[in-house]
Amino acid sequence: MEQSSAGGTITRLYKGLTQLYTEVPYRFSRGAWAPPVWHYYFEVTRRCNLRCKMCQYIDWLETVPTRIQAEDELTTEEWLRVIDQTGRFSFITFTGGEVFVRKDFMQIFEYACAKRRVHFITNATMLTDERARRCVELAPRRLGGTGFNFAGVSLDGTQETHDVIRAQRGAFDKSVRGIQAIAKYRAEAGKRGPLIHINTVIQEANLDCLPQMPHVAREAGASVLNLLTETRVHDIPELGRVDPGTLSREDFRQPRIARARLEASLRKTLDEAERIGIEVRMPRMPFEEVINHYDQGYDLRKFDCRSIWSTLIVGAKGGVYPCWIQKIGNVREHSLNELRNNELARQFRQRRREGGFAVCRGCCEILYRDGAKISEPMALSAAGSRAEDSEKLVVK
Repeated sequence: MEQSSAGGTITRLYKGLTQLYTEVPYRFSRGAWAPPVWHYYFEVTRRCNLRCKMCQYIDWLETVPTRIQAEDELTTEEWLRVIDQTGRFSFITFTGGEVFVRKDFMQIFEYACAKRRVHFITNATMLTDERARRCVELAPRRLGGTGFNFAGVSLDGTQETHDVIRAQRGAFDKSVRGIQAIAKYRAEAGKRGPLIHINTVIQEANLDCLPQMPHVAREAGASVLNLLTETRVHDIPELGRVDPGTLSREDFRQPRIARARLEASLRKTLDEAERIGIEVRMPRMPFEEVINHYDQGYDLRKFDCRSIWSTLIVGAKGGVYPCWIQKIGNVREHSLNELRNNELARQFRQRRREGGFAVCRGCCEILYRDGAKISEPMALSAAGSRAEDSEKLVVK
């Protein structure tokens, strides 16, 4: 429970500070100028050793030869220079693809840990015992300090279900061993971090075993179960390069789950988590809206997006985005500081502030405006979800 309490406190602190940090520019900046970036997402590669059914890159992974997938990725030296451009007090999340597919990832990761607060997201199948030990060595003595603070591991079901979704027999056991190795070395070092959270995408394929995931998280050594909404927006060709306002919900396949089955599964999951003392983070919206996401949709006018005022994403080939649906430049041509408030970035923030886009659906970052109306199960919340564009603001 101590680990869970720490994770929950840090999550609430992070959300509260982000809200406070963006409040003035979001409300009052006519030119949509953003303050210095608070959180960076670095997609070091889109390559992966698994082929997950719900992966947004699955078509690319299955049709593009591995040799070509790696072409034009930022080099080690380029990533180190990007890290040097981040703010002293900022937070870095490394993601993919699978981060450990890059042979130089540990070098990039260690460099970041020496300078910033760091988090990575992995499937943990390549998280060897040696790597796990080194990761714990890079964790700060106190949570929130410079170094490796959080590990996010993707698990989408119990053993059999997970291996089917991931299209690799034994994937579940490899991932759990990776999580357990970090937990073991963390205990031996007497550290509280890195805290480990399990990321589980809510989908038709894992609905029946979802209530067992709190047990999976606890037994593996994680403190938080993070339930995420499924989205298919990355199926859209040239996403980020086309005007998001021209895209409609018909341009991507929306995941569907029967309302009664989804509600029953989620309530059982929350009840079981409470019973055994595992924190669950749900999408930041009322329970009914989570159900709506997989049914008729929801009204975007009820949601804000603060992330694009405090976050920058750097893609594997150097593209820079406040959100994946709008590219604003490339780090090979301009610095992060030059890009964060360029004309494209400010226009995008202004448009999103006035109303969302269809391709916002399923996002982990948009925030339900009236927090007081979030239902009781959502008190455990911290993930996210998305909505729709202006003409289609109310999704039917």
